[in-house]
Amino acid sequence: MAVAPINRFLTIGVPVAPGEQILYSAPVGVSAILLYAQVANVAAGSTYPKVTFSHKRKTNKTGNIRENRIVKGVEVPPDDTLVMIDGRLVLERTALISDSIAITGIQSGTVGIYTCEYDHLSGITTIVTVDAHNFSEGDEITMSGLEFICPSNISITTSIFPDPQNSFTVTNVGNSTEFITNTGVIGFAHTYQSGGQVAPLQMEFLCSILENSLV
Repeated sequence: MAVAPINRFLTIGVPVAPGEQILYSAPVGVSAILLYAQVANVAAGSTYPKVTFSHKRKTNKTGNIRENRIVKGVEVPPDDTLVMIDGRLVLERTALISDSIAITGIQSGTVGIYTCEYDHLSGITTIVTVDAHNFSEGDEITMSGLEFICPSNISITTSIFPDPQNSFTVTNVGNSTEFITNTGVIGFAHTYQSGGQVAPLQMEFLCSILENSLV
């Protein structure tokens, strides 16, 4: 008896955080079709952030990655949207290759993080930046690349927190380099180690994907 393909439709909608984000990787045994992808400029005022959107193909045997840039450093005008895929892009996952898509945003207002204090019981997170952050209470922000030390008895897949594919709201501004937000409760304590960037939310990514697999 022939095996019928199983189709599943996905929608991915995330903020574009500082640095590169891997948005989607084709799962084992799945060929995926990227049906549509766009980035919207959601910033207040006349900002012109730039975006690079890439297809990445990893050769599993060697670990080498070939990056094919679909758009590179393209400006997204104020109150406008950049459509990056309006046809079809096939993403594969086989014994030989692994495909993924990634996005990198370049924008104004990005500052480095000096230190971070996280309360795992409440989710309250106090950030101290290297330079002035220029945030006000109620501003939407994105963060990426904060590395934490977690308990050795906790099974985790990454030491980077919070997830860059979330946005957060500034709840209090202490001074020009300190502010408070809530990054959510994860149930166990962890301690900030190093790194990280924070920026005002300026771009949002949206795409539709069709996954096809055989069971």
